[in-house]
Amino acid sequence: MRGKPALVLRVPSETRFLVLIRDVAERMAESAGFDETTAGKVALAVDEATTNVIEHAYHGASGKLVEVRIEDRGPELSIDVIDTGAMVDPRSLPRVDLTRYASERRKGGLGVHLMEKIMDSVTFRRTARRNVCRLVKRKAARG
Repeated sequence: MRGKPALVLRVPSETRFLVLIRDVAERMAESAGFDETTAGKVALAVDEATTNVIEHAYHGASGKLVEVRIEDRGPELSIDVIDTGAMVDPRSLPRVDLTRYASERRKGGLGVHLMEKIMDSVTFRRTARRNVCRLVKRKAARG
């Protein structure tokens, strides 16, 4: 079964657009059949991926574009966050010790860890001079 057409957002690389991206991601997840709580978590993962693009791939530059492609593929929801910034290898980021992190009351730096906890699959690739972070959330099997 083929899913519905993809929704594509292209927004400037500015944090003020994160609320729009979160809202659209949450609505699309709900439209794909996820409950409100899960849809909110999916939106949080998309927000983290987009924030990483703005902060790391674009180093805070506001004159760039971030593309978010959301597609209901039937058994899963697939979200690509695409940029033309610097390649950032997520494996080079330190793993997070949540106990120490909490005890030090740190903020930020949880993006990839959080995305991996929320989503069923998080992959990074570079193709045609673009970085693509793919987030996938599988739907519960209908029984």
